[in-house]
Amino acid sequence: MNAPLVADLREDMDLDCHFDMGTEELYAVKWYKDDHEFFRYMPRRKPNTMLFPVAGVHLASAGTDCSQTRCKIKLQNLSRAHSGGAYRCEISSEAPAFRLASETHNVTVAALPKENPRIEGLSKSYMEGETLSAKCTSDYADPEPILVWKINGQDPSANDIGESSSSDPDSIGLVSRSITLRLPVERKGSRGNGIEIRCESALPGVPVAKQITSLNVPVRNPNDPQINNQKLHWTGSSATTRSHRSFQIAWTLIWVVVVKWSMGMISQ
Repeated sequence: MNAPLVADLREDMDLDCHFDMGTEELYAVKWYKDDHEFFRYMPRRKPNTMLFPVAGVHLASAGTDCSQTRCKIKLQNLSRAHSGGAYRCEISSEAPAFRLASETHNVTVAALPKENPRIEGLSKSYMEGETLSAKCTSDYADPEPILVWKINGQDPSANDIGESSSSDPDSIGLVSRSITLRLPVERKGSRGNGIEIRCESALPGVPVAKQITSLNVPVRNPNDPQINNQKLHWTGSSATTRSHRSFQIAWTLIWVVVVKWSMGMISQ
């Protein structure tokens, strides 16, 4: 049996069951949700399929494909409250054996975030002692995402954090969460010359990996040596005068040497 671990409620869900009857004949394939039968395939009956009403289970008309070796169905219009649960495929053989074989998969239904959380408001770098302010926003999802800040792998103080949430006006039930961070910048505990700002997003009760966005922000020390732009350029009248005088002395010496050499050549 193939079934998703997590099904996105904005999409259709495929359930697929493969089997090998060996020397026996297929009697029926039955699909259950939480022990309630909602679909049956019996190849020797006309019509060969039957549907049974079960909350949260809606078969797509074009998604059924059953044969002597497999039975695939497609569910649509999923809801987080009713469509999740234990789905079972049960195979039975014809008389006289009437053997049964089944497999069950648990499926969680949710609206998964399509993008990683977004961090905004950070400066390119900070001076030690300045206040860092940032905002992390999750993508819209259901259930509401849980956001967590990590600073150099550690939890910041609760006093440094604020939270808010908003609903998606275009989608029923989807929620985005925002979490803010405001704390003084310190080099203590920093990694290298910066601090790692990480925002983690998780969906409660949904077995999917966390979504993580991480940024490294450089931190400057007020006592760090800095290049003085005045040293890169001549500034002030005294420096200009010294440069001009040195230039004149050098050319005077060259002129004297050339004159003496010329006079010596003439006397010869």
